[in-house]
Amino acid sequence: MATINGSVTVLDPIGLHARPAGQIVKLVKESGLEVRIGKAGQELAKANSPLRMMALKAKTGEELTIEVDSDDEAVATALIAQVQDFLKG
Repeated sequence: MATINGSVTVLDPIGLHARPAGQIVKLVKESGLEVRIGKAGQELAKANSPLRMMALKAKTGEELTIEVDSDDEAVATALIAQVQDFLKG
């Protein structure tokens, strides 16, 4: 299985908080894909837990790296785009 990489920017004025974290986790679980998210220079966290997402403590303006394990690049790209939508606030 290939790993598709992308990045998103936290645009929500509150940062990555409970609502977008929950939306991301729901999306990942529904996709059935292995997804990891994190800040540059840090170990990426599995995106299947709201607590792991909140533990990133991502603030407004910070860029997050996303890795999606999928052989379908279109599906992975759509998932990354949806995560960005969740982070717009």
